Amino acid sequence: MLSRIVGRSLTRRRRRKLLGVAAVSLGIAVTTAVATLSLSVGDRMARELRSYGANISVTPAADSLSVAVGGVDYRPAGAGAFLPESSLANLRKIFWRNNIMAFAPFLYAPAEVDGQRVVMIGSWFSHSLQVNPGDVFQTGLQKLHPAWMVQGDWPADGSSQCLIGAALANALNVKPGNNLEFRGSGNPVSTMTLRVSGILHTGGEEDDEAIAPLAAVQQFTGLAGKVRRVEVSALTKPEDEFGRSDITKLNATDYERWYCTPYVSSIAYQIQQAIPGSEAKPVYRVAATEGKIVNSIGLLMTLLAIAALVTAALAMASMMFAIVLERRAEIGLFKSLGATNGRVASIFLLEALGVGLAGGIVGYGLGSWMASRLSLAVFGVATGIHWVILPTALALALLVALTGSAVPLARGLKVSPVTVLRNG
Repeated sequence: MLSRIVGRSLTRRRRRKLLGVAAVSLGIAVTTAVATLSLSVGDRMARELRSYGANISVTPAADSLSVAVGGVDYRPAGAGAFLPESSLANLRKIFWRNNIMAFAPFLYAPAEVDGQRVVMIGSWFSHSLQVNPGDVFQTGLQKLHPAWMVQGDWPADGSSQCLIGAALANALNVKPGNNLEFRGSGNPVSTMTLRVSGILHTGGEEDDEAIAPLAAVQQFTGLAGKVRRVEVSALTKPEDEFGRSDITKLNATDYERWYCTPYVSSIAYQIQQAIPGSEAKPVYRVAATEGKIVNSIGLLMTLLAIAALVTAALAMASMMFAIVLERRAEIGLFKSLGATNGRVASIFLLEALGVGLAGGIVGYGLGSWMASRLSLAVFGVATGIHWVILPTALALALLVALTGSAVPLARGLKVSPVTVLRNG
């Protein structure tokens, strides 16, 4: 009997029911789109942010006090400690190895070009690193700093080419294709001739430097197989209060939780363990900026989803107010025939659940399509269907329908059967 009453109730006043389905579906569509984008493009967004520089710096733990200006080490090439180039493969063997997007080693060498003192840096440009048999990781400056602008061509690793910073190129009056002779400061004096393959524009200290293949600078300085510093770009989770904990004071359970969370500090700690004699420090200026951006975007998306659900609930409440007002006589009749408030309420609640279920299904489909279009427009890649979101979307749709129906129904159940039937 109850199912027959609810079935007939759903088929009546179809315009109002369709408006309710539309309201719920729009709220669920926005929520589904936000959830899909969060699942699909969260890493993509982090990868885009990673193009603005490394967030972990690795240096020798036994290093002496730095003599640096503007982030550039100006000590003699043989001063201080070094890291073995062969140990860099260990960066891809840590627990969070898949979060290591790119890295590049650096070896600094003071030199002279046409009587002008310059800093020459050896690094990888596009390097194929053999991690394990059958496992090759492509890394280097091109992946570490994809936002760098090069007028000309990137040098090839192992070649006799170099990049010249824009400010240095202007001071030396050189262009791509020119040859430069670099003279070292050692005894005996080492020399090296490199062809300028491109002019580098970064807006940073690199504009005053020359960057050459690591092997060439190692040979120039006599430091074969050694590097001075390593910059690492890793996908990380914004640090919260727990992420900033002193690990020496954590118990075993909390330590495991901290270690297995991709905080920039925990990844730096694992890198330090993987490379003997190293000290890995997060570049908090970069990490904090990324965290603020990611948190702000996440908060914005959450507020958008909440606003959409609240709007849908209000629209549902408006529809139910109208339905309850129209069916006051019907409510009074039910109650005069002995129906309890719970029995009467079940009819309207089941009706609301039907509207919510329909709205949830339509909203999920619409939201998935919206997320795919937005992702394609912003990132150039469409998102897939995330079925894991469907149960949550349907649950939220039913919650919106019930929440929107609660107040109108509560007021409708206060109707006196005598008053309604007499006035009817």
